[in-house]
Amino acid sequence: MDTSNAYTIPPGVPTISVPYRDEEYWATISYYEMNTRVGEQVKVSSSTITIDGYTDPCTNGSKISLGLFSNVNRNATIENTRRMIGNGVKLTYVRQNGALFAQCESDSAIFVQSRNCNYINGFHPTTVVKIANKCSLKIFDTERFRELLDDCSRRGFDASFDLQKMSFIRLSFVKGWGAEYQRQDVTSTPCWIEIHLHAPLVWLDRVLFTMNPSPKPISSIS
Repeated sequence: MDTSNAYTIPPGVPTISVPYRDEEYWATISYYEMNTRVGEQVKVSSSTITIDGYTDPCTNGSKISLGLFSNVNRNATIENTRRMIGNGVKLTYVRQNGALFAQCESDSAIFVQSRNCNYINGFHPTTVVKIANKCSLKIFDTERFRELLDDCSRRGFDASFDLQKMSFIRLSFVKGWGAEYQRQDVTSTPCWIEIHLHAPLVWLDRVLFTMNPSPKPISSIS
């Protein structure tokens, strides 16, 4: 990763260069059914990973088959949704520039809430974007994150700390949520995943460490 765009603390704070640093495991993926996490969290190092609805075990870290995940409390709506996931979604992480793309491989649409993506496209921060079959969308851009980190740091510790929300991306299968849908929250959708991006959050933590903390107690999510 090119570190020439290292973040520098603004005037009024001792100048310290805090370069972006990539991580071996670029993400942790968690699978949920409604408001219940199902199965183990999966750390991802492969540059491409597919999350599908099948039952094929994978040993090389390039696929998560949700059909292997069991839940004794699963209802008919969840069962029907799981059957429609099919080929699911393919995530592609480009280490050279820290970009993450999501491509819908399912016959049914997927729905993504990414604050970074929404910033890039000028949407409201909580907008949920629908991605149809064979369509792809950049759902995270590290350069845009750097711009926001630089801007927020000028407004203080708390503003910068709020950027942690950008390190979490939520993606639902088949059923959408938000202002345009019956379901208002992702925890009301039958099947969804949360993608926790490691490098941006580590970068944010390192920048916050150089700043004067808020008098309010704040703890970072790791």
